Amino acid sequence: MPKAGPCQMSTSAASGDDASPLGRWQRRIVVSLMLVLTACGTDAARSSPTLRPSPSASISEEPGFGTVEPAPGSDSEVYGPNPGAIVVAIDPGHGGCLDWGVPDPSERGVELAEKTLTLEIAHRLRDRLEAEGIGVVMIRDGDDALAGDDYPPLDCQGPPWRDVNGDGLSGFGDDALPEATRTRDELQARLDLANLAQADALVSIHINSPSAGGQRIEIAFSETFYTDETSWGVEATARLAELVQAGVVDRLAPLATYERGDRGLTAHNFYLVAPPLIEETDERPNRWAQPTRGGLMPVVLAEVGSITLRAEHDLLSSPQGQDAVAAGVFDGLAAFFGERELAGRIGLADAGPSQPMPVAGDGPMYWPPVAPVGPLKLRLTNTGTAAWASGMELVAGWEETDQPYLAFAPGGLVPLDVEVPALAPGESVVVEVILPSPPAGRGVAWISLGSGGETLADHGSPALQLSSEAS
Repeated sequence: MPKAGPCQMSTSAASGDDASPLGRWQRRIVVSLMLVLTACGTDAARSSPTLRPSPSASISEEPGFGTVEPAPGSDSEVYGPNPGAIVVAIDPGHGGCLDWGVPDPSERGVELAEKTLTLEIAHRLRDRLEAEGIGVVMIRDGDDALAGDDYPPLDCQGPPWRDVNGDGLSGFGDDALPEATRTRDELQARLDLANLAQADALVSIHINSPSAGGQRIEIAFSETFYTDETSWGVEATARLAELVQAGVVDRLAPLATYERGDRGLTAHNFYLVAPPLIEETDERPNRWAQPTRGGLMPVVLAEVGSITLRAEHDLLSSPQGQDAVAAGVFDGLAAFFGERELAGRIGLADAGPSQPMPVAGDGPMYWPPVAPVGPLKLRLTNTGTAAWASGMELVAGWEETDQPYLAFAPGGLVPLDVEVPALAPGESVVVEVILPSPPAGRGVAWISLGSGGETLADHGSPALQLSSEAS
């Protein structure tokens, strides 16, 4: 059984060219998308994740363009002014027939393998967030692999392989790194889903298996990884990692009857948290070792505990231990959103609840929606804790591309002819705009908001992206 999986895909953490987005502006906003479960009759849909709306998610009746809609208000611990405007993507590490993650070292079977335990923890975290009114994207909601799981020699007969990252290989297509090929496509699909759902944060849950010289080490600790190579990584992502790490450590400590360690944070480019590699260097000679399209929001990978110490493994296999981990991650997210001063959401006002849909084929699974013809109605929602000042600008630009969506802002973003009013936390407004003309070939529009030369997208709030053509 192949063992390598998402938490094992990394690149050197040596310094290199900063992969921060192009075209910077100074403030931020993002999108009012609520996410619902839909189905699709393709093989891709059968392995697609569940995207769940918060119980309070709704599109309010439009009072007229430019009219400020008050924050609905709530007693949510996560974002009281308007919890339904926040979206969290949860990635239960590993999954599918081929990827158990860390196998059970006590050989008690797949039910106690890493992929099973991370899914149980993810479900408990989902339930906590939804109870607080938060929208949740489950990257996988069962024992699934998004980018294919078809390997009859090991009796794995899942969906066919897909070349999601665009390196021309899929499945076990690279003789030098056969497992890496499959894993990179899987992780790119997970990033694509979170990006096009415009998640405010992506948390990937894993369980560690410390070893030395090929021998397992019976030790227990928690550790959280992030990247400091995005423009927002040092501040937003590092802070999210710090809060998640502290939450998990604090919640597990009272339950442990053995010594546990706190390894803290590590800035290291595991594939899921890394930015795209813009230029290959001697230290990083392979751009495919980092994603083609990196996370457009803060992404953290939490190794919540260790499977190699039997007592820790038993704790993480128990309802009490899984509840503790879920509560710790929840605590971190609640603190993060409670501190996030300037943020927002930009969405299609007429679309209602929506989600990235998996498409058939053997390439990328998730593509942005097609831009409506004519004037575009957008809903802008303040999802930060600070009020927006008047004078912020909606900006947009197109780029011709064969990629499903843009990894960076295109050059030449231009202000749109619309007045953006000042909004208090949780307030929203519907505006009508006309986008610049798209390119002759297939183009993707990037829509964000800011002032003074930077946009919110430059700080980890995903832009709204729309395509000029269907995928």
